[in-house]
Amino acid sequence: MYQGKNFSERASIFIKLLLPVLVYQVISYSSGMIGTFMAGHYSPTDLAGVSMGVNIWNPIMYTLNAIVLALIPIVSQLIGKNKEEEIPTVVRQFLYIAVIISIVLIIGLNTLATPIVDQLGMDSNIAKITKNYLFYESFGVLSIFLYVVLRSFIDSLGLTRLSMIMMIVSVPVNVFFAYSFIFGKFGMPELGGAGNAVAVSVTYTVLFFIALFIVLTNPKINKYKIFEKEKVKFEKWGEIFKLGIPMALATALETVVFSTLSLMVSRFDTTVIASHQAALNFSGFLYTLPVSVANTATIIIAFHVGAKDYKLATEYTKLTVIMGMILSSIAGLIVLLFDTKIPYLYTNDSGVITLTAELLLFAIGFAICDSFASALAGVLRGYKKVVPICVVMFIGYYLVGIPTAYYFVFKQGIGIEGLWIGWIIGLAVYALGVLFYYLYMRRGISRKIKLVK
Repeated sequence: MYQGKNFSERASIFIKLLLPVLVYQVISYSSGMIGTFMAGHYSPTDLAGVSMGVNIWNPIMYTLNAIVLALIPIVSQLIGKNKEEEIPTVVRQFLYIAVIISIVLIIGLNTLATPIVDQLGMDSNIAKITKNYLFYESFGVLSIFLYVVLRSFIDSLGLTRLSMIMMIVSVPVNVFFAYSFIFGKFGMPELGGAGNAVAVSVTYTVLFFIALFIVLTNPKINKYKIFEKEKVKFEKWGEIFKLGIPMALATALETVVFSTLSLMVSRFDTTVIASHQAALNFSGFLYTLPVSVANTATIIIAFHVGAKDYKLATEYTKLTVIMGMILSSIAGLIVLLFDTKIPYLYTNDSGVITLTAELLLFAIGFAICDSFASALAGVLRGYKKVVPICVVMFIGYYLVGIPTAYYFVFKQGIGIEGLWIGWIIGLAVYALGVLFYYLYMRRGISRKIKLVK
């Protein structure tokens, strides 16, 4: 599994595993983008309201999701160690944790969302849409977390093609319900931009039941019998949270900084907020390329680390960086070629279109930095080296990125462009930090390779 005797064979293995992950990530994000497109065409105010809702929701959801995503390196290493008999218990514990997290998050969204939004001082019309968006998101929380556990389990077994198929099936579901609830079609209530949150909740509920069906019927998966009755084993939670909490912290540091910088624009006018959200939304789409490489690397690297084959782990790390650079170059090229056309996907408002086109050029800087940062972060997760990621991310984002953006926006009066400049500078520092840490860790890896020889 994931061996490869030479570069060509390893590249073939990597690409075979990467393509379904890439398709999954692109379709997953594109599906969400469609709802954003619809909200923008409903009205710039709805696009701005959805923007603020996303900037509050994403840090919470992605951070907590990262805890259950720790399942992937844990299971992949167990397979590498030939300890597959321990996998069912681990997956069951993750399911229990997912249920607890969901309950806490549902309560939090329905009690804290309104006071949080009220403190941001945004336009009352935008604030109303944001509150509704967060309320409707709470409907699908349990389905989201249970689905992520099942999908992570499937991916950790190397069956990434199944995740891709699930996401492809979900697209028409999401598009139908987003259109129906945003514009009030097919007998559904007209909810405006907030209707996108209803569509997301429904879509993830459908995805959960599809994943459940696959886990119960696929012979490569149902042999683990993960739904057999077993009590909670808190002694297993130690390993889960030892890896999951740092992963959640790293995710929190990343998503919170993006949302914090975006919330800085909450006091700007609707045109600036809508333009920022449109550019940010498309940048997120491009980000799926290096993230797919990172997720693929985590699966393969974790397997070889579990098998103590550090030489092959190092070879796959080189391949990971190469693939990350290639895909990031493609992302930058897309922006250069279609910079003036992309904004029309989000709105027909001329002011929003002009400013969005200007902001999209900054996405090229994102792509360059992500080619190193995301790829090597995926490698480090395979080694279960998550804490160093948190440290360099905190330095890059919080000690450099946010202060720089604040200085440019509020002290120098550069405006929204200053925010993006500060953002990229922070991301560049983070990318360099991850690179330097890996090079430092590589010395130890080289010593282990010599010991194996």
